[in-house]
Amino acid sequence: MKKKYKATAALAVSIAGAAGTTGLAQTGFLGGMVHNGFLAATIGGLADWFAITALFRKPLGISYRTEIIIRNRQRIMQAVVDFAANDLLATENIMKFVNQQDLGEFLTIFVRKYGQEKLMPHVEKIAVQMEQELSAEAMAKLMAPHMKNMLTDDLLESMAGEMLAGLSHEEQSKRLLYVLAEGLEQLLKDQKLKQLLAEYMEELLTEYGNAATSRAFVIGLLGLSGNKLADQLSDKIAHWLSELSQNPAREAQAVAWLSDKLKQLSQKDNVVQLLAQMMAEKLTEERLQTILQDVLESLLSKGALSRQLVAWAEGYLQQFLVNTARQQQADSWLKKWLADELGKHHDIITHMIEERLGQLSDKELVEFTEAKVADDLQMIRINGSVIGSLVGMGLYTIVYLAGQVLWP
Repeated sequence: MKKKYKATAALAVSIAGAAGTTGLAQTGFLGGMVHNGFLAATIGGLADWFAITALFRKPLGISYRTEIIIRNRQRIMQAVVDFAANDLLATENIMKFVNQQDLGEFLTIFVRKYGQEKLMPHVEKIAVQMEQELSAEAMAKLMAPHMKNMLTDDLLESMAGEMLAGLSHEEQSKRLLYVLAEGLEQLLKDQKLKQLLAEYMEELLTEYGNAATSRAFVIGLLGLSGNKLADQLSDKIAHWLSELSQNPAREAQAVAWLSDKLKQLSQKDNVVQLLAQMMAEKLTEERLQTILQDVLESLLSKGALSRQLVAWAEGYLQQFLVNTARQQQADSWLKKWLADELGKHHDIITHMIEERLGQLSDKELVEFTEAKVADDLQMIRINGSVIGSLVGMGLYTIVYLAGQVLWP
């Protein structure tokens, strides 16, 4: 039974009792005390009913100083906003509660329970959407200056040394060997290059023959010329290239030789520094932008970026579940982020409360307030009836005894 009904029942009993004991008032002390008790309970109950009703509406249609909540709506709302925003929901109070929680553990439970079911589908959608909306050209243009600044001399030297060391591995050396072989094969077909080589050979023969008469005699006797030497050199290179592709032993020998040379070069500081310098000259910001754009376009066109993002997210979630250090980092980061955001945007809480209260009509405000505090206020009515009856009987007793003394 709600307290409102109890308070109304108490008032009804008081009224009925006062009316029913009217005839007892003249029968003696006991009858008068009971009647006055019910009468005082009725007066107290009615007074408290009027006072409590006046908070929310007009009791008996009386408008003077009633509907207190509606009349003081603005002041009450401002007090509620101030209390909620600056006390109940103050940043310090919120963070005091948050800091007592283990957000890392909460995230771990959530990821373990809903990671694959709820998180990963969203990650996949975001990754695909990012891939569709990204512009390789814009990204490359944005990233190129930062990458250029990152390419310090020390980093370039480290990259050059690692590159030479990496090329010295057998598999990489083999690939490089065939790249060089393909380049040589193309050069052999270039007639302009063969002509330059012949001219160079002719100059060498002339210088060599002019140095001594015997040399010139031998050169003439053998019928050597620049074109002949250039043709012989080309034939030797072509023969070597043919053997390289047909003779596994020759291939293994060439690969081992190239691997050894690359390993030696990777250990020579002057070579590494020279290569790093060449890299620095070639890797201009424009060149980096072109390289990045080509790589990004390839990634975006093949869907590799979205797949890589999804794979990275899955791997991170799995690591997060077993790595307590990451869980602690997540806990610290979340709490710091939440504290910063609350400090920056705490006024949003104030605006939310003001907006919510502003949406309430007078009737809704009264009903909302009454629903929250009416039961507690009804105790005032019950107490008014009970205390009123006791006070009424007490006062009647005092007056009755005083009358017996003064007018015996």
